Amino acid sequence: MIRKTKGQIQSIKKYCFEKSDEFWNQGGEQVANTIDRVNKRHICIGITGLSQSGKSTFLTSLIDQLVHYKTSSIPGFSSILGKRLMGVKLSPLRNKNVSNFPYEQSIAGLRNNPPKWPTSTTDISGCLLELKLQKTKTVLNPFSKQNYSLFIELRDYPGEWLLDLPLRNMDYARWCSQCSAQFTREPRKQILGELLLDLQSIDPLADADFEVLEVLKKRFVDFLRQCKEGEQPLSLIQPGRFLMPGQVDDEALLCFVPLLKVGSYTDGQLRAAPKNSYFKVCETRYKAYIKQLVEPFYRDFFSGIDRQIVLVDVLTALNSGALYLDDMRQALSNISDSFSYGSQNRISQLFTPKIDRVVFAATKADQILTKDHLSLVKLLSSLVEQAYETAEYEGIIPEILAVAGVRSSKEVPHDGEPGLSGFDTAGNYIGYVNPSIPTFIPKNAQHQFFSGWKIPKFNPPIPSNENEAVPHIRIDSVLKILIGDKCS
Repeated sequence: MIRKTKGQIQSIKKYCFEKSDEFWNQGGEQVANTIDRVNKRHICIGITGLSQSGKSTFLTSLIDQLVHYKTSSIPGFSSILGKRLMGVKLSPLRNKNVSNFPYEQSIAGLRNNPPKWPTSTTDISGCLLELKLQKTKTVLNPFSKQNYSLFIELRDYPGEWLLDLPLRNMDYARWCSQCSAQFTREPRKQILGELLLDLQSIDPLADADFEVLEVLKKRFVDFLRQCKEGEQPLSLIQPGRFLMPGQVDDEALLCFVPLLKVGSYTDGQLRAAPKNSYFKVCETRYKAYIKQLVEPFYRDFFSGIDRQIVLVDVLTALNSGALYLDDMRQALSNISDSFSYGSQNRISQLFTPKIDRVVFAATKADQILTKDHLSLVKLLSSLVEQAYETAEYEGIIPEILAVAGVRSSKEVPHDGEPGLSGFDTAGNYIGYVNPSIPTFIPKNAQHQFFSGWKIPKFNPPIPSNENEAVPHIRIDSVLKILIGDKCS
């Protein structure tokens, strides 16, 4: 028994020495961030979203509420702070390899007349907010007025990159089989058109024609773009960097396609395929894509996140149909497996930070009446059920909210009932009443009512005062969940 205890102690010592070497071999800014994290003075929040979720707008508003905390409407968060918040400063990131999120440019657009929405970001970016807080008075020192800084690092990255993370645990042949199953079902089958037959006709063991492969890749990228940007957008889009490449030095990493006939061959036949075959060429590039693009993103950026918010445009998927809602459900389930959940002590924070709080947020809640927000939350809950269970198993209870980074509508009376009004993209004043929002994923027959409802596209509200924060829905609740415990 004593020997076993000594062995355990030796193993712990070895682990700590190994991890301490890794820690001190980090860059200077990473070491500083980690030390601040252990002292509970630094927190890193990842902000991502599926297609068209309004991520840039949400992040702009979140920063704006804090920068203009004296005039912003954040009662849910202010109740925690009391009068202890002394000031907020927006600073560049310590990591010089990450671009600064264009907050100033984005907020200037929202404050223009006419206002315009922030543009989408296409690469990793972020910012560092320093909250100057006054320490709470204690019984031992009731007159203490010492201040301290809480650093909030906000990391913004394309949702397309998040969808690539499941590929880390999927070999090329399995990915091809997954694509084959997806592409022979609607709505992807119709979007693919003739490309489906062309991908099905390629013999994986035949000698690769690189000109043919390049043409197929371009057509495949066009298909992915239609999936993302069509009137009825899909959520599960892979490989994500085919649409949002970021900085890629070797273009060959982005030149492979799914070979839909891999199911016609055994694993042994595929392993023995000639080096210059379509299968081996695409498999080699797929592996390089994972190794050189996906893995570094996970290791250097994603895995250092303490808390995460995932933004989801549930209303657009609901408007599109049951198939699109189910596609969104599958995408959310896939990405949840890549989150490293778990509550932590200070030692584990130093070496292996994990996500200890997560929020799933249904965005654009200003497009529906307030009385339907709870139904929207319940609908999102049904979409993230698997992700919720994964986090719950690790001891983390996700929060699910209905939010709007910018509230672009107002509730007005309409025939004795509440309605919504605002300005469309042409600047015209419009009003409407949304149909009731279901609390579950509707079947095709049940969905016909929603397919006839077209969600109007609003312009941002015309600003009344440039010194006031933009109007929002429940940004204060998000702040309370993600950083409230660090401020109390």
